Amino acid sequence: MKYTILIVAISLVYSQLHHHDIALLVDGTFKFVDRNPTDGTLQYEELMGAFHYLDADGSGTVSFEEYIKHHHDNTLQHEIFNNFDTNHDGLLQTSEYVDAPFMAMDHNGDHVVSRTDYDHYYTNMIHHIIQNQHGHTG
Repeated sequence: MKYTILIVAISLVYSQLHHHDIALLVDGTFKFVDRNPTDGTLQYEELMGAFHYLDADGSGTVSFEEYIKHHHDNTLQHEIFNNFDTNHDGLLQTSEYVDAPFMAMDHNGDHVVSRTDYDHYYTNMIHHIIQNQHGHTG
């Protein structure tokens, strides 16, 4: 439920996202994924849990239809989905939605992502999507 509320917030402010709005968005996603909020870090298993939550039919992949059930169907959500769907098959695999992002965030390979690394990764991803939406490269 927290995830759905967060995505509604994204949808409402997408056209006018500012640094503060992006920070709030990233904070909300971290709080959704982080199952042990007292440690301030993200474990691989926590990100995998979010993937399984989205994979409603248990197929091992997340279709856009499954993804959008927890999001508003808008341009930003399409772009976020497409950003993760690196092989462009219309399905998110764990390799795309969990493994690759986690490896990109886990700089020292200890299977733990710091809050700073998480924030940096997702803030950059959102900025990249926004720049592409406005016709800039980036």
